[in-house]
Amino acid sequence: MLLLLYTALLCHVNADSISFVVPESAPIGHVIGYVAGHPTLATHPKYFVVFPDTLSEQVIKIDDKSGEIVLLAPLDYEKRHRFEILAVPIDGGDGIQVTIEVEDVNDHTPTFPDDKIKLEISEFARIGAAYPLPRAEDTDGANYTVQKYRIAQGNVNNVFKISVRPVNGELYADLVVNGQLDREYRDKYELIVEAIDGGKPPKIGRLLVHIFILDANDNAPVFVQPRYSITVPANLTIGSQLLTVKATDADVDSNGRVGYRFQKTRFDTLSLFSLSSNGVLSTAGHLLPGVVHDLVVVAYDGGTPSLETTTIVTVTVQGTSLTAPAIDIIWLTDSSMAHILENITLGTIVARLSLNHEQKDSVVSLSGCPSLCLRQSQSPSVYLLLACGLFDRETSPEYHLKFSLRRGSELVLDHPVLLTIGDINDNSPSWTQSHMHITVNRSVSESDQTTVLTATDPDQGANGRVRYSILDSDVMAIDPDTGRLSPLRELDCSLGSEIRFKVRATDGGSPSLYSDLQVTADLVDGYGRPPQFEKSLYEVQIAEDSEIGTCLLKVLIVMGLRHYRTCHTVFTLAVTASS
Repeated sequence: MLLLLYTALLCHVNADSISFVVPESAPIGHVIGYVAGHPTLATHPKYFVVFPDTLSEQVIKIDDKSGEIVLLAPLDYEKRHRFEILAVPIDGGDGIQVTIEVEDVNDHTPTFPDDKIKLEISEFARIGAAYPLPRAEDTDGANYTVQKYRIAQGNVNNVFKISVRPVNGELYADLVVNGQLDREYRDKYELIVEAIDGGKPPKIGRLLVHIFILDANDNAPVFVQPRYSITVPANLTIGSQLLTVKATDADVDSNGRVGYRFQKTRFDTLSLFSLSSNGVLSTAGHLLPGVVHDLVVVAYDGGTPSLETTTIVTVTVQGTSLTAPAIDIIWLTDSSMAHILENITLGTIVARLSLNHEQKDSVVSLSGCPSLCLRQSQSPSVYLLLACGLFDRETSPEYHLKFSLRRGSELVLDHPVLLTIGDINDNSPSWTQSHMHITVNRSVSESDQTTVLTATDPDQGANGRVRYSILDSDVMAIDPDTGRLSPLRELDCSLGSEIRFKVRATDGGSPSLYSDLQVTADLVDGYGRPPQFEKSLYEVQIAEDSEIGTCLLKVLIVMGLRHYRTCHTVFTLAVTASS
């Protein structure tokens, strides 16, 4: 009723106006001003005051004699920042519209919906991956609302940063991965994120972000010993336990669960031994005296894909001095085992072989690896094993060496050794082609997109583990682990009929190697259901003398697309000369 009266009076009175600005912190009783611009001395009412609503009447008082404007209650800019009151002179003069603007002060602190949140982030999260944070609200006006976000503490090694984006006048923040995460180095972070408003001094709201780093299978098992050796009697019964190998894995859960198996070999040695899944080595056959067995044991974890490592177990079977091992091999490699890297320098001495006293007149020869050469030293009973050719683990990851000891034409001993080749990061990820055309359906949701791009890397372990990223596109995203493409936003018509971007495949070597794939994506519309006529049956009558070009019938086809888009197609039938 008050508002209707105020509006009616305003329409029928030629109102002058006067404006005031008052801070919302003004105290009760504060004199805002005067209707006439100055106090008037009158003994009888001078003004008829019309308030448009109850709140105005509760907060503002206008003295009907002096025209004094006084504050009756506290102001709150966030509830009401403008008052308009009409003062009509009783003597019939022009009405005066009194406008009071409330000036905002910084009386509110930015507030997050919750004091703390929890995030789970994979240690394989790519640099640049963004995780939205809850928005801090500040009910003050635009000048005093949230102006920025920052990480105040807990950001060890600056592995995170804040990225902000304005949306409809509000400032939103994302937590962005800024460095390589490693769960084995640090499995959780506690960040204090601050929202800062525009006051001077500013008011600050705080959010505690608990970040838990999820394990990825980025650690291969590691044996607690670089090599195992045991000497056993020849008369052991089948099933006798010899030793236990043990490897540890820094990952957790299935990624860190270690199992054991033999590496397959063309020799018959493995039929004499058994290895349990928990690393216990036992006899499975009768052992011949004086024979040395080199067993390659593989420790593998439960990750997908599984990572593995190997060790050598040397089992020496006791015998008489006549059948005792005649060749002593000392491996001069970093691991003291028969293991070399594929980039070994030509001429490097790999091992030292020496003959026992009984075999000093014998000669040693080597077969099984053309890239290794056996050279006799100045001492006739000492031989050196040298790298004299190139190795490529991707072509030949292992060699079955055989050292043969001969005295004249007599073969005294064959000593088999398995040489394993260690990987270096010498291969970049490769694509099957340098430029690929794909089709992306605008009408299919992100979760239904099925395009997967795959690059391969023949290297081993981390050197061959491929991760994917998108270059030159803010429209498409790619899963860093699987290579599955998905749109970042709606693929509307403004993008045209195709988009172009690059996909980079990067391996996990140090330093890493990469290769790029140029992708052209044709954007098409797929229909959610087949086209339908508006009617199932049409009937039309036509006069036999109808002129050519006469319209007979228009039929409407409706093609429903996903997301409730509809395309209408109209076909027109007309009389033609051939009709």
